[in-house]
Amino acid sequence: MKAEAKEKAKERVLIDNSKIVSKMSYRDFTDMNVWKKAFDLLLKVYSITKNFPKEEKYGMTSDIRRSANSVVHNIAEGFGRYERRDKTRFYKISRGSAYEIISQIVASYALGFMINENEKELMIQEYRNVISELDSLIKTIETNVR
Repeated sequence: MKAEAKEKAKERVLIDNSKIVSKMSYRDFTDMNVWKKAFDLLLKVYSITKNFPKEEKYGMTSDIRRSANSVVHNIAEGFGRYERRDKTRFYKISRGSAYEIISQIVASYALGFMINENEKELMIQEYRNVISELDSLIKTIETNVR
């Protein structure tokens, strides 16, 4: 019985007028595709910013790393929240941080901290993909749960 109860606790069920309309079966946030993408991007950000100028340690390097961390960790925190408004609040914070990092990538390239234009464009596109997945997640939670 305990195993069955644990399995049910792991499963997030979205209910609309007492009918099940969608299921999200994630053991935890690390199973979420959007979290995995954001985490991979976090690692890329740390790798890229190793080459930023030393005088930017407390400037752009710190800012872009904080934004990348915010994207990942707010997805995790949103997953851990029970109430739908709480969940979507954290997913929206993550979304905002993804836009912030896109701006920081553009600025870093313009300032010459990033020299590879293809790398810049790829990072921007990957963050846009994260934003798109977050948009879908937010919309699903806000429209399917009453």
